[in-house]
Amino acid sequence: MRKIAKIFLIVLSLCCLIVGCNKQEKQMTSQGKTITVTDSSGTQVEIPCPVRRAVISNAYNAELINAINAMDYVVGVDNYIYNDQRGFGNRFKKEQVVGTSQREINFENVIKLNPEVLILTGNGSVEEARRKLTPFGIKVIVCDAYFTQDFSKNAKLLGQVFGKEKDAEDLVNYFEVKLKYLQKQLKDVKKKRLYFEYRKEGSTTIPGNYFYKMVEFSGADNIFKDAKNVNVDSESIIKRNPQYIVKVSDINVMSKYEPPTLAEHEKILSELKNRPGWDNIDAVKDNKIFLLSHYVHGGASKLVGTMYIAKFLYPELLPDLNPEEVFKVWLEKYQHLSYISGHTYPAYKLD
Repeated sequence: MRKIAKIFLIVLSLCCLIVGCNKQEKQMTSQGKTITVTDSSGTQVEIPCPVRRAVISNAYNAELINAINAMDYVVGVDNYIYNDQRGFGNRFKKEQVVGTSQREINFENVIKLNPEVLILTGNGSVEEARRKLTPFGIKVIVCDAYFTQDFSKNAKLLGQVFGKEKDAEDLVNYFEVKLKYLQKQLKDVKKKRLYFEYRKEGSTTIPGNYFYKMVEFSGADNIFKDAKNVNVDSESIIKRNPQYIVKVSDINVMSKYEPPTLAEHEKILSELKNRPGWDNIDAVKDNKIFLLSHYVHGGASKLVGTMYIAKFLYPELLPDLNPEEVFKVWLEKYQHLSYISGHTYPAYKLD
């Protein structure tokens, strides 16, 4: 009887220990804070507060996360982010790559990295991501940082996600002041006709496109604002006869922190000017052509690009705006990089 009683007491003690451990675990879980954020798709997502392990896709998202001092919490990236090693401080390793882009994600790699959230853009594999990651407790957040008009909203969203609200507010305030200055100075000004081209001949921007608001905020009269397709033919460009031309990079030039070489800039300019019939375009005749690298145009959801285009079009109306200085602040303060010149052609000076 004594042996039976002793065994009973041991079993009872073990049961109490297990119950106690489970109770403690439940208490710890219940004490974990969460918040609900509304992402760019309008979806409400309940996430840990703050997030400390994130996998991210799209360089525009990466730059905003870097700008609010939250990059230390990123444990995985897509190949576009990984390939710009210097632009992101050589912080990522090959094993942290989770796919080519937001459209091609290796979800097994995401799961291996054990993040709390995956942040990607709305033009990515959002529904597939939710379907495959939800069983593992990984939340999916959509952030469309490539839309200029949503810069403030997206910066604040990421500030909430990572508990970096003050840093996000500082970032937003800096660029909102610059944008308000443009709006004030260019109010009621007769707009100058602009043809915008992205990388390849005839690739322009129309309402709803990723570059449209970058151009509109600059005060330009986009000659294809009424077009239905982002791809236009050369004859229609000649016919609409823009006064100014802005081109972002070239299909063969990578987007990265290091600027294009002078030879690359000159090659892009030469190809553009020597297209058949383009010698009849006012912008070509008057040499009013401005080249932006792919890297420089995209800062702060393309607001850096807006500043350059505005200054190119209306230098006399914007005496207090130096876009190169804005780019320098973006690099040094918000991307934690050394200033580097040469991302535009003709090149802007700091003084």
